[in-house]
Amino acid sequence: MSMLTQEDGALAIQLARGALEHAVGKKPIPELKLTSVFSAKRGVFVTLTISGELRGCIGLPYPVMPLGEAIEHAAIAAALEDPRFPPVSKDELTRIDLEVTILTVPVPMLCEPAERPANVIVGKHGLIIRGMGMSGLLLPQ
Repeated sequence: MSMLTQEDGALAIQLARGALEHAVGKKPIPELKLTSVFSAKRGVFVTLTISGELRGCIGLPYPVMPLGEAIEHAAIAAALEDPRFPPVSKDELTRIDLEVTILTVPVPMLCEPAERPANVIVGKHGLIIRGMGMSGLLLPQ
């Protein structure tokens, strides 16, 4: 799985912004020249904030579609489908900051449960926790 460059990161933000402005503001989606990394299946989350306050966050923790499609899907869902917030309005578009978190494939922690906290670096590792028929996700940042 290839790492993204800073240019790829900037393209990811442009892709998310374009999808957001298309879905909410009815603007045309800009034509972007995406690198091959955007064709690989990756998990991704898009987080929307206004003045530092969460406004929406939706994503795909598992690599189920090509990264470019996943970014667009997550950006639109964060704006229109996050059940914690009303849909983003056209008036909010200029105030929204976007963060795109591109994930590696989750791997199980192969250690004793008591050792797991010592093997997690907060700010670097994300977590998917499952139990009792439910699951939760902590993004790396």
